[in-house]
Amino acid sequence: MKSLLDERHLVSSFYVFFLIYTNIIGIGIMTFQREITKDAGYDAWISIILSSISIHILVWMVYRILGIAKNDVIHVHKFCFGKWIGGLFNIFVIFYFLILALIVFRVYIEVVQVWLFPLMKTWQISLIILVLIYYVVSGGFRVITGMCFWGTIIPFIILFPLNFFSLEFANFDNLLPVFNHSLKEIVSSSKAMLFQYVGFETLFMFYPFLKNPNRSQKWAHFGLLFSSLLYLIVALITFVFFSEGQLNHTIWPTLAQMKIAKFPLIERVEFIVVSIWLLLVLPNISVKIWAGCRAIKKVINVKQRISLFIVLVLFFIIANVLKERSQIERLNEMYSNIAFYFVYLYIPFLFLYIHIKHKITK
Repeated sequence: MKSLLDERHLVSSFYVFFLIYTNIIGIGIMTFQREITKDAGYDAWISIILSSISIHILVWMVYRILGIAKNDVIHVHKFCFGKWIGGLFNIFVIFYFLILALIVFRVYIEVVQVWLFPLMKTWQISLIILVLIYYVVSGGFRVITGMCFWGTIIPFIILFPLNFFSLEFANFDNLLPVFNHSLKEIVSSSKAMLFQYVGFETLFMFYPFLKNPNRSQKWAHFGLLFSSLLYLIVALITFVFFSEGQLNHTIWPTLAQMKIAKFPLIERVEFIVVSIWLLLVLPNISVKIWAGCRAIKKVINVKQRISLFIVLVLFFIIANVLKERSQIERLNEMYSNIAFYFVYLYIPFLFLYIHIKHKITK
């Protein structure tokens, strides 16, 4: 496929691995264990595998959709539904990406306030992070991709090994008995796990920015597989470290188990963990904001720098309005339901519809 964009704006297909990884592994890996065990208990590791398999199928569908359209989802909607109905779907896509970015942004601010700077105001933290986001997103897609690369390598090398320190206190009997929950409970847990994979849909927007998009599919699946294995390993370590009762009362299990690590001259390991985690959260938010602003440019024909500035101002205002954790959780729950229907209903529907439309058009 010959790209519609200038060569200097494109990235190699290899970088899809890092784009997918940073869109999936964000702030959710700090809290997901508690959510998925509410229904399936410590059989929730099965839910991680099942949800991962379903997302692999959906990624394959997304590639087939974009392969037919040879463009992004904005063009797909216009091709399938026409200018007006397709325009409504495109407006939904804009809000879909931006709200997801807002949730990650606000939750990370909460983590910083709880673990690092309890006396620091929300507007102070949000302003600092928004300046960094503006710098990254305004640099263009290649700069964002570079951030995704380093946001994968550095946090993984430094932070991932910290999880294994808690194995000193592991109780592997926590995992027994296996298959102790019904299929309905495991499926319900898989639905809770879905929110951790939400973000791979940005592929709908950055697909045209790949030099060889058809060859990038294997890297997308590798990125998804690597992310799934990371979730599975972290979950199993958490399950053998915490009892179910303890886990129900732990808001950030991953951070709590990383605190076990002890090093000379470092008294508070969590300070380093939360700080370095910004390298992963920053590209996670940036890709989603870029996708939303890119969609705004194509739908409303507004320059991306202008829409970016407006979006960041709105983020600043909304982040300071959402002061209570209960408000953030309600927004999170509402978005999880929307994402579930978008991912498991709309993407398969669009997959079937564009194939039928394409055959009729031919």
